[in-house]
Amino acid sequence: MENANNDNTVGPTGRFFNKGGHKVDYVLVYETCQEREDKDPKFAAKMADFERKRDAFEAALSEQGLVIERESITSPQNDKVKRHFVKLHVPWRTLSSKAEELMLKAPLQENDIDLKTTGEKIFDPFRIKDSSIPEKPKCFMAYFKERKVDKYMGKAEPEKMFTALDRHYVVQRICYATRFAEGPKGVGLKQLVYEGAYCANYPLHDGDDDVIGESSYPSNDRQRLKKDWSSMKRIFKYQPLDTVKGYYGTAIALYFAWLGFYTAMLIPLAIVGLLVFIYGIGSSATSPTVRDACDTNNKFYMCPLCDRTCSYWDLVSTTCMYARVTHFFDNDGTVFLAIFTSVWATLFLEFWKRRQAVLAYEWHVANFEEEEEQIRPEFAATAPTLKKNIITGKLEPHIPRRTLYQRYGAIGSVVAFMILLVIAAVIGVVVYRAAVFAALSGNSDSTIRARYAMIAIGSRIITSMTAALINLLCINILKLFYNRLAVWLTNWENPRTKTDYEDSFTYKMYLFQFVNTYASIFYIAFFKSEIVVGTPGRYKRIAGKYRLEGCSAQGCFLELCVQMLIIMVGQQIIGNITEVAIPAIMTWIKERKEPKNKQLPQFEQDYNLQPQEEHNLFWEYLEIVLQYGFVTMFIAAFPLAPLFSLLNSIVEIRVDAINFVSQFRRPDTMIAEDIGAWYRILETLTRLSVLINAFVLSFTSEFIPKLVYKLKYAPEGSEGTLEGYLNNSLSAINVTVMEEWEPGTAPLNPTKNLNYTETFCRYKGYHDNTYPFKFNKQYWHVIAARLAFVFVFQYTVYAITSFIAWAVPDQPRSLELRSKREEHLTKKILYNKGRSGRLSRSNDVDSGHSGML
Repeated sequence: MENANNDNTVGPTGRFFNKGGHKVDYVLVYETCQEREDKDPKFAAKMADFERKRDAFEAALSEQGLVIERESITSPQNDKVKRHFVKLHVPWRTLSSKAEELMLKAPLQENDIDLKTTGEKIFDPFRIKDSSIPEKPKCFMAYFKERKVDKYMGKAEPEKMFTALDRHYVVQRICYATRFAEGPKGVGLKQLVYEGAYCANYPLHDGDDDVIGESSYPSNDRQRLKKDWSSMKRIFKYQPLDTVKGYYGTAIALYFAWLGFYTAMLIPLAIVGLLVFIYGIGSSATSPTVRDACDTNNKFYMCPLCDRTCSYWDLVSTTCMYARVTHFFDNDGTVFLAIFTSVWATLFLEFWKRRQAVLAYEWHVANFEEEEEQIRPEFAATAPTLKKNIITGKLEPHIPRRTLYQRYGAIGSVVAFMILLVIAAVIGVVVYRAAVFAALSGNSDSTIRARYAMIAIGSRIITSMTAALINLLCINILKLFYNRLAVWLTNWENPRTKTDYEDSFTYKMYLFQFVNTYASIFYIAFFKSEIVVGTPGRYKRIAGKYRLEGCSAQGCFLELCVQMLIIMVGQQIIGNITEVAIPAIMTWIKERKEPKNKQLPQFEQDYNLQPQEEHNLFWEYLEIVLQYGFVTMFIAAFPLAPLFSLLNSIVEIRVDAINFVSQFRRPDTMIAEDIGAWYRILETLTRLSVLINAFVLSFTSEFIPKLVYKLKYAPEGSEGTLEGYLNNSLSAINVTVMEEWEPGTAPLNPTKNLNYTETFCRYKGYHDNTYPFKFNKQYWHVIAARLAFVFVFQYTVYAITSFIAWAVPDQPRSLELRSKREEHLTKKILYNKGRSGRLSRSNDVDSGHSGML
């Protein structure tokens, strides 16, 4: 039997029973207040009902085979309140029978197949050299059979045959399935927590997260994880994923494995994106379009940027820097980067699929199958009727189909309203952009222009930055509100099972967050063209009054970059600060009320930690998946997105690790063999990104118009170059014919700020220079080229990525070898059967270990 003497943590731990030395596997907590019960009869009746249910539940747990010890203390916050801790222990007899029922695996033999990579065998700078985590031998595993216990490793000490995580899982499943009252609402711990009979339930941490005593060496897995995983000193080292899995379970370990894999895969993409950006900086000095935009000998007098108060303006004197910075992002390397990113995303998904298969095998969940999923206690508590289950023949809680459809309709309406609210916020920012840009442009008289040239030059950038900040604020306000609304809607919808609940919640949240995060970016990328905004004399207006802000003479590319930079990086900064700050503040508040005491028993220390949010992993995945959308869908607009994502992901791993190790209670054990629906979401984003990048390159970038100009419209003697492209890309309107202006929009002071003598003003686009200013032939050539590029780019990339997906196997050959070896050993050791087929390592493997078998 495992007893207190086996614990190597210094000081009073509270991880074992006060009597009997049983290890505490799980803790239930509830509070009572006798003084309030004496004063409030209704409260006293409620507490009496809770007590009856707790007594029945704990008696049923005893009948299921769990050992129980109770301990009570006075609450440090209120000496009138008593806290009651119910400590649970699963003895071997119960553990062994439930392990077989729950299809847990036990070790058969140490893994005798060494298939390390060349890098692992020679040198790996990212591996922790001074790790405090001992390397545990990998074993072949098999489903546990109680009657064959003597066939497994560790049969001399059977209680150690299963890990602490296995013990936690067994206790959880017993607690969640134990009946405490008659009827559909009388089953499971979750029902009691939902009703309020218990206020907390959690497995214990291994001990304190800080080393106690004279020794500075970690003495338990929690301390080892803090030293080698949640420390910023290990920020460039591999994560000890096996230990994370052994401490928190496969669902959490898979999240960190996926995040670490994503971070590593970002390195080559970040390097390529940075090189494209550096190339843009280096080539800006020699770019013909930048030279034209900065050549003071060129005089391009542009049409007014706003109605009446704005005058004509000189393109060269105000947008030289804008054109130069735009070239940093929109250059010849952008197309290559977009194709590279699509290939990268496919490789990321394919290689993760392989990595996921290996982890599922090594963590022994590759064939994990849950038993029939139980009804959620919340569903059982609120379902209005009972209905006979045709399969089981039992009466189960049921919600009539008509009621469900009514709820779906109401929920759909609320979600649609919230999406429209996001669109309304984007429109509000559009109006703001138009008003601010008009003010900045219209108020720049000749004196201000001379003294503060940068204000005039950067008016569009200033407008974009402030608008993006406002949009970022709107995103976070709406997200904060919708987070609560989605939980309320899903609870009101009341799905039948936990899986149904998570799927419904994920659908609502991701749909809203997708629109909320990307709406303003899609607007800038695709809805600021002249087709939507209009042209001089024919501008489109909001409510017939507010003129939409259009793109500059260099396009909307730089505005798109600024919007992405502020929203993407701003979200990363806000996310990391809140992930660190909120748990720290909550802990500080608790410490003020309940001073942190290292000498408290472990079950009490853990109660004082923050509970894990029910959907904690959902928020973690969502944050990174939204970031993945920025990296893949808009890489053509912002080559530095992978670099910022890489830096954020490196920090994110350690921030999340710190919270799990030091700030939160140990969560319930969750078993999973993959990342679930998130993989399908990533696949969808990857395929969608190809189409979006094609449209960004075609309709937002100047790549296609420049290509058409070089091939067909460059003047004689400069074929194949961009000499004269800027002049070619601008149309003209006769400023002397006032009838061609919309009523009340012509400039009041046409010559303000300029010694203006021309009869035409210029604007971006391909139009005839005479009324009615229809699109000219070059416009249709450009449109045809844009559509052709979308088609060619999309299907070329799809062909490449489909070939890669086909060529990369879903699992490595070594995994197949180990699976066959494990299957062979299971048959040979447990069932005394010979080899059922030829293995990849035929006779040498068996003969070398015949004595061991």
